[in-house]
Amino acid sequence: MEVLDQIIEAEVEKYAPQTRRGTAEEFMGILDTYEISNIRTLGYDKDVDSYRCDARITYVYQDRERSVDFTYRVDTDQADGNVLVEYQTRMLNPILGYAMGF
Repeated sequence: MEVLDQIIEAEVEKYAPQTRRGTAEEFMGILDTYEISNIRTLGYDKDVDSYRCDARITYVYQDRERSVDFTYRVDTDQADGNVLVEYQTRMLNPILGYAMGF
C-alpha cells in the first residue's frame, strides 16, 4: 500500500500545476481526501512471488466524490527484497481527466 500511496502522491504533485479546474492548491487537496479500499487478491504465483490484485480509489475534488476500480500487480524481487508495483494508469484517470479537462 505504501508504494501505491507514493505513486498517487507523485502523480498528483506532477499534474497540480497543470489543472484547468480550480487551483493547484485545490488539486493538491486530493492527497488529503483519497482513500484506497476494496482491496482483494485475484491471483498469486508462488514461483515468482507475484500477486495480482484489484482495489478502488476514491477522492473528493471541488466537493465532488469520485471513484474508480483498478488492477495492479505486486512482485517481490528475490535478489534484494524490494517490491515492484505495476498498475493501470486508468487508476488516475478520474483525477487527471476531471482536473485537466480531458
